[in-house]
Amino acid sequence: MKIIIYKEDFVEGISKASNLIPTKTGAAYLRTIWFKTDMDSVRIMSTDSNVEFTGEYRAEIVEEGLIGTPGRKISDLIRKLKSGPITMYSDEKNDILYVQQEKRHFKLPLSESSWFPELDEFPEENALAGIPGIKFKDILEKSLFCISDDDTMQGMTCLKIAPGDENQVEFCAFNGHQLSLYIHESSGLREILPEKGIMIAKKYLMDLRKWVPESDIQITITDSKIFFRTLDKKECFSLPLNMHQFPNYRDFINNYSEKLGGPLVTTKNDLMDSLERILIFNTDSQMSTLMRLGQEEIYMTSTAVDSGEAEEVVGCSYQGNLKEVVFNTKSLLEILGHIDDDNVVMKFSGPIEPCRINGENDQKYYVMTMPVQIEEETYYTEEEMD
Repeated sequence: MKIIIYKEDFVEGISKASNLIPTKTGAAYLRTIWFKTDMDSVRIMSTDSNVEFTGEYRAEIVEEGLIGTPGRKISDLIRKLKSGPITMYSDEKNDILYVQQEKRHFKLPLSESSWFPELDEFPEENALAGIPGIKFKDILEKSLFCISDDDTMQGMTCLKIAPGDENQVEFCAFNGHQLSLYIHESSGLREILPEKGIMIAKKYLMDLRKWVPESDIQITITDSKIFFRTLDKKECFSLPLNMHQFPNYRDFINNYSEKLGGPLVTTKNDLMDSLERILIFNTDSQMSTLMRLGQEEIYMTSTAVDSGEAEEVVGCSYQGNLKEVVFNTKSLLEILGHIDDDNVVMKFSGPIEPCRINGENDQKYYVMTMPVQIEEETYYTEEEMD
């Protein structure tokens, strides 16, 4: 194989391919980036045996071929080279890949060609025409923090994507003490989803988040995988679907929605600023904020007693009956950080029962979180949602 390719045409693609390479140990073929010529372009491919990436970039093809080389090394090298043309050619007899730019010369080892994994092509049937990548990335950002990192939690380590009402699609994440629901309007995506929905593991979503462009993307689903592709068909990213059981989140939401009291409305930034100052006084064993709820003000104090005192007052409008509630300070800050509106609405179902949090003008995204129960020795436990 011999190609001439401009750095600016493929440096981003080779970086995306290298994102799938295991950071530590792994089979040699999993640490390889593959190059395959195709008319006036070159395909760059990588996989971690579950997630697959393929990108096609324009190049001058001097000699056709398929070669593989250590992914991290070639990716780092290309990023460090200057803009402009780069010549890459292989010497299969000596298992060497030569990389040249002006007077710079580099040699990398070739991978065994028999290691090349056949990657799945994007299935054209039932492909969704397009969904804004920037919207899909926003959905991921607002969901990932509510997905469990504990592999023993099975379905709770996944994002559930299911058909909702009419043209709606529901994205639900639930880790046992926090639940997020993002309702997206998309008749096309709803049509290609199976009736029971699909699940994608968090570890694969983390890889997907690095790839998703801001421009529109195509989506299609098979029995075992979900595929994403740019509208120009140049890049494709595929993930395996998860087959674990996901909690019945709709029953849970409906059950507690009936118990929610009158709303508390306050300025998001003021509340976050106060919580960040209180956080300074939290400790490893006392990580919470006590909130006393008045009709016009929230009085907040740190539950930590060994690291000083912190008291804050934030204005609000409150129509509920609950007088006092305790939240993990960091968790509440994280939730508020994913709310886009200037004002935030909180509805309580009890001192140790779920609280619903959403933007004042946004009913399409909300988080339900468990308050903290303070015990006699001032340690806390986060109640699990039933």
